[in-house]
Amino acid sequence: MKEKSDLIPLSEQWQNFAEEDYALVVFLNNQETKFFRSICFHAQQFIEKILKGILEASGQVPPRIHDINALVKRVNKLGLTVPLEENEILFLSSIYIDVRYPPDVGLIPEGEPTKKDAEIAVKAVKKLREWITQKSGKC
Repeated sequence: MKEKSDLIPLSEQWQNFAEEDYALVVFLNNQETKFFRSICFHAQQFIEKILKGILEASGQVPPRIHDINALVKRVNKLGLTVPLEENEILFLSSIYIDVRYPPDVGLIPEGEPTKKDAEIAVKAVKKLREWITQKSGKC
């Protein structure tokens, strides 16, 4: 049994909200036709929501930002080490662009996401989900 000090607090509401994005990342990644833009977008959303869920469960009001880098820093200040590499964090932070209006439909600053970009996003999502499952007992 896990010690209470080993557990990561996670808001059930945020976690439930994030699970939809996780399911979409997995589903889209398993399709023959790859939806790289959608995979990257939902990966960023999953990670953002999990991090905000940790903050909320720790008594903080999650900031209304989409910057994964800033959210990771806030979670790390709680004494938790988010298991994402710096390149994953920076990539995920670059994803959120207002994609509702052209010409920003590329989603990342370099334009349309590639297969390699989607692979980075999927790897980060799986890594964070495994961590949160082990440390919170949820998912």
